[in-house]
Amino acid sequence: MVYKFKIISDKVEDFVLHIDADAKNTFFELHEAIQIACKYDPSELATFYLADEEWDKGVEITLFENRLSKQQSLGLMKQTELGDLLKEQEDKLIYTFDVINQKSLYIQLNKIVMEEKLSLPIVSYNRGMAPTQSLSNRYNADLLADNNSDLQNVFTDFGELEDLNMIYGEIGEVM
Repeated sequence: MVYKFKIISDKVEDFVLHIDADAKNTFFELHEAIQIACKYDPSELATFYLADEEWDKGVEITLFENRLSKQQSLGLMKQTELGDLLKEQEDKLIYTFDVINQKSLYIQLNKIVMEEKLSLPIVSYNRGMAPTQSLSNRYNADLLADNNSDLQNVFTDFGELEDLNMIYGEIGEVM
C-alpha cells in the first residue's frame, strides 16, 4: 500500500512537496527523503509529531532515544513503520526539521493506493524553495579567520592562547 503525502510550509507560501512512500517504509526513510528533497543538513536534529485536525502536536516519533524528554514518544524513526501510525486518509504529521528554532513542515496523507508498492519513498512533485534550515550551531570558518570580525573578537576576548599558557601553564600540566 502506498501513501501519497503532501508537504507544505507555513513560512514559504509557494513551497509544495509530494512524496510517495510505502506503508512498510519507516519514518526514518521518510525523514531522509524530505532531507534530500529540501537539501537539508542531515546532521541536524529532526522529529515527527502526530497532529490533530487543527495541526496541534501530539505524540512524537524521535530520531534518537531521549530519556530526558517530558513529552510522550511513540518510538524511534528507524523502528516505526508509517503504516503502524497512519491509518486513514487526511492523517497529519508535523516534521520539525530545525528543532532549536522550531521550524516545521506540515504533512498530510492525501491518498492511499492499495495495489502499489515502493521500496523507498520517492518525490513525485516539488515546487518552490523549501524553508531554510538554520545552522545556528555552526561557525563560518571565514569569519573565524578574519581578525577584524566580531566573531573572532569573541574568541580572543580573554587573550591569545600562548599568553594564557605563560600565565597559567599548559592544560596538560594542570590535569
